[in-house]
Amino acid sequence: MEIRRREFLKIAAGMTGGALLGSHGLDPMFAVPKEVIERMKFGPRVETWKNTTCRLCPGGCGMSVRLIDDVPISVKGNPLNPVNRGGLCPLGLNAVHSLYHPDRVQGPLIRKGSPGSGSWEKTSWQEAFKVISGKLNQLRQEGKSQHVAFLGSDEYGFMRDHIQRFAASYGTPNYFLYSKDSNKRAANFLSHGNRRAPAYDIVNSKLVVTFGANILEEGPSPVYYTKLYSHHNEQQTRYIHIDSRLNLTAANADRWISIRPGTYGALALGVAYVLIREELYDQDFVRAHTHGFDDWMDARGRRHVGFKSTVLSDYYPERVQEFTGVPSSVILELGRELGNSRPSVALCDQAALNHTNGTLTATAVNALNALLGNYEKEGGVYFVDEPPFASFGAAPMDGRSAQAMTQPRVGMPVEAFLPLQECSVKSFSENVLSGRPYPIDVLFLYGGNPLFQSVHHKKFAQALQKIPMVISFDSLLTETGEFAHYVLPDHHFFEAWDIVSNVENVGFTHVAIQQPVMAPMYDTRATGDVLIELARLAEGRVAASFPYGSYDEGIRRALRGVFESGSGAIASEGVGSRWLEFLKQRGWRIDRYSSFEEFWDRLTRYAGWWNPIRSKKHLRSLFQTPSGKFEFYSQTLENMIQAIPTESRDKALRRAGISAGGDTAFLPHYEPVSGESDLPLSMITYQSMSVGDGRGATLPMMQELFGHAVNRHWDSWAEIHPLTAQQYLVKDGEWILVQSSEGTLRIRSKVTEGVMPNVVAIPFGLGHTSGGRYARGHGVNPHSILEGKEDGLSGREAIQATRVRVVAEGRSEF
Repeated sequence: MEIRRREFLKIAAGMTGGALLGSHGLDPMFAVPKEVIERMKFGPRVETWKNTTCRLCPGGCGMSVRLIDDVPISVKGNPLNPVNRGGLCPLGLNAVHSLYHPDRVQGPLIRKGSPGSGSWEKTSWQEAFKVISGKLNQLRQEGKSQHVAFLGSDEYGFMRDHIQRFAASYGTPNYFLYSKDSNKRAANFLSHGNRRAPAYDIVNSKLVVTFGANILEEGPSPVYYTKLYSHHNEQQTRYIHIDSRLNLTAANADRWISIRPGTYGALALGVAYVLIREELYDQDFVRAHTHGFDDWMDARGRRHVGFKSTVLSDYYPERVQEFTGVPSSVILELGRELGNSRPSVALCDQAALNHTNGTLTATAVNALNALLGNYEKEGGVYFVDEPPFASFGAAPMDGRSAQAMTQPRVGMPVEAFLPLQECSVKSFSENVLSGRPYPIDVLFLYGGNPLFQSVHHKKFAQALQKIPMVISFDSLLTETGEFAHYVLPDHHFFEAWDIVSNVENVGFTHVAIQQPVMAPMYDTRATGDVLIELARLAEGRVAASFPYGSYDEGIRRALRGVFESGSGAIASEGVGSRWLEFLKQRGWRIDRYSSFEEFWDRLTRYAGWWNPIRSKKHLRSLFQTPSGKFEFYSQTLENMIQAIPTESRDKALRRAGISAGGDTAFLPHYEPVSGESDLPLSMITYQSMSVGDGRGATLPMMQELFGHAVNRHWDSWAEIHPLTAQQYLVKDGEWILVQSSEGTLRIRSKVTEGVMPNVVAIPFGLGHTSGGRYARGHGVNPHSILEGKEDGLSGREAIQATRVRVVAEGRSEF
């Protein structure tokens, strides 16, 4: 069943207060169990509030849920949560809608028909456990435990550790994350020697330059950044945003600099040219804490070209203008403002990283922060401490699992690759289809929707069809979940325990509690508990992989370490960073609890703990590179290349997308992006706050909000600059055809100056074939026509690297 916008508006027009829950004839918009409706009709009407954490995106926002007779009816932001401080995005404000979605999976299912046929039958948890555990035990007994794989998304913290423990004890190295952050992690590993994401002290910076980082809409936590941005006037902070499109961050910045897709790294190096040429960089920091800035000689007496020589030779503003389309005068202005407005900071994400040269772009932006001496400096870049969770030690392994963990991983290229890659859907799919290095017999899918999101969706679908047993934990069926043989539905986050900790780029150590605000409405189970049960049913030492009997018990035990550390504080009223610093200087603690139970009671009441006071770090401890310093010249990358047999090194460099020769290959540099002459336009995709990575499209209110700025509700559009529209005879609002080498989209045009000439920008998140009645059949999925390119260093898909052409429908042939 699909819902069209007209039907939705008719229903929504009658919605008021208590009508939200569908108790007044509003189905099929909401589905509420009969006993819940009865409770609302005849209960004593007692109002309560309970705090938890939103899980509709990775942002980790605190949420206060309003309940009437223990039934959730509305939400608001938790003002005491230090991440969002009472704010919520539109998706979070619609959390109750996701709880009562009429298409939620209400119990275990087994597929009887072909993928996407909708032919599912109910099964029992006992039967599902019997079949799945039987298969897992069979594989272990045959010495094939590595034939089991887990594909996750952006889960982090306790759930990630939980899955890793099961995988290690069972004996499979094949736990992968389909993540959008692998370019950043790879770049940080080359520059810093570790993959950790830093935080940026933008509140204390006078100038913030964002290279493609749409922090107010697509960032790791847009609400957190919005709260920081709200202080920019009183802090007198200027924002300059660099992007091919006028997005929300660009619209709110003091200046928007438009740029050709895929050339952000060249611009960063052009800015570095200005900093170096005009001596606006921190010479003391560069001299003491970096490696490879000047020309240098290694221990064997070989001379190497440094970053300074390369930048001054190859990235003067006039040449960078040819790459980027940014005028040389603007490059000079940007470099001078960045160098003279101390402290100033640069960061990159999204559009800057989603190309074939994304990792190298991130190393170039890292180099700017090194030139500015920003590390561990107010207004600069720093690393927050990890929460002091209790440790459970290494997962127990027997001989079978220990042997299996030494096997090559299926998500990696089989030959001639650099060990920077974490997981590639392309490599995973190709290896499954070819059976290399061994077959995958069981695949667990947790979170994410790679079949909808990936540019390699066709190969991935073929791979899913080849795997004998696929298990999904979807609570609402996705395109990927449609290929599962079993669906073991997870609770809604209003019904489950979990931890969200240290959301990427948030500037302090924090732990947010996700806790049940109501009992489960359906026959669902927490995924963490499902894995514990499968471990209990497994042979060997797998049952001992979890030193706790339930997932929520594991959370309590992990948080005992926070209690025993005595650091930080419960996120409650009157607890600010200055007060905590005052107490720490005097050796006092803000909270003293008579027991862990008292600590736990307050923690669950306020649903959060934080510690804004960072431990003092020596710069040498930050950089775990071979030199112990920030590396302009990456000895890590050089050592990786040297470890490859001589006859395969050129192939490995080509696979990594590095065409530069000599020392330049190991320095931040610009690798030109390719462009087909018969496909003259660059196509870029972007996410909106309402539907995000596609999850929001399952909710009718988010479909209505989607495209409100261009009056394109429940549908997609393609943004084109007026000059481009004139060149290709395209009028605003008419149907056009957008064609790549992979396919064609039929879509409405939006002619706007808010996009770079010769660029077609299409929002991502619509075009579903699954995901429930509100998601199916609306708009198009731009990823369906993307070319299968990727960043060779990290394996991250290059979703901004596709070339297209456009024509008005019916006007002429391609």
